[in-house]
Amino acid sequence: MSESLETARALGFSTVVSGVRMPFAAMNECAFAQNADDLRRLRRSRTGAIVLMTATVHPFVHPGFRELHNPGFDKLLALVHELAKDAERPVVASLAAATVEELGFLAKGFADAGAGVLEANLADRWTDATLDPFESEAKLRDVARRLASAGKPSWVRLPERVPMPYRMLIGALVEEGVRGVVAHNEFHGYEKLMLEAPVPIDVIVGGGIASGYDVARALHKGAKAVQVAAPVLRVEGMAMFDRLENEMRKALEGP
Repeated sequence: MSESLETARALGFSTVVSGVRMPFAAMNECAFAQNADDLRRLRRSRTGAIVLMTATVHPFVHPGFRELHNPGFDKLLALVHELAKDAERPVVASLAAATVEELGFLAKGFADAGAGVLEANLADRWTDATLDPFESEAKLRDVARRLASAGKPSWVRLPERVPMPYRMLIGALVEEGVRGVVAHNEFHGYEKLMLEAPVPIDVIVGGGIASGYDVARALHKGAKAVQVAAPVLRVEGMAMFDRLENEMRKALEGP
C-alpha cells in the first residue's frame, strides 16, 4: 500500500495537500459549479475542498469557450468570504488569465479574500490560446512565479497532453514556488509525471474519477487527492462523496 493511501486511511480518508489539511481525499473539479448554490451545497457535503468555477478578470461569455463562462472574479470574492468561514475545508480558487499580469492580479485578489489554495487552470483552451503558458520554460516559470507570489499554496491544472518534458515542467514549477499539479487520470497523465518528476510535487488526479475504487487506485499510485468527474457529481449530487467513501473502505478491505 502506498504512503498516500495508508496515510489517508489512517486519517479517516482525510489528506494533506501542499500543506493544506482536507477532511476527505476527494473534491469537486472546477468544471462542476455552475452557480453559487452549487458551491454552497458542497459546503454541506463530504468533499475535501470546495473548488470554485474558473474565474477570469472580467465576466466571460465568449460563445467559442462556453466551458469558461463565469461572472468575473469580483462577483466571486464575497462568495469566497462566505465559504471560507467553514474552517473544515479549504476554498480552491481556479484562475484563467490572458497574461501573467492578469494571473497575478487574480491570485492576489482571491488570496486576500480567503481562498486556501490557488489553482491556475492551464488546461483551459482559452488560456492556452491567450496566455500560452507552455510556449517556453521561461514563460512557464513566469506564470508559476506570479501564481506563487500571492503567498498561498498553489497548484497548476495541466492539460491532458503537456507539450514539454515532465522533468522540465516539474522542475520549473517547483523552483518557482508551485506546490501541486492537477494531472489527468491516465498513465501518460499523472503516473508518467510522477515517474519522471526530478523533485517531489503533490499530485491531484482529475478526469473520469467516478468511484471509490478510482480514488483508492490513484492514492495507491501516490496521488495526494482526486477531483471527481463533474458530470457524475451533477447527476448524483452531494451523496456521491458518501458513496466514494464507502467504496474506498470496501476496496481496502478486499474480497
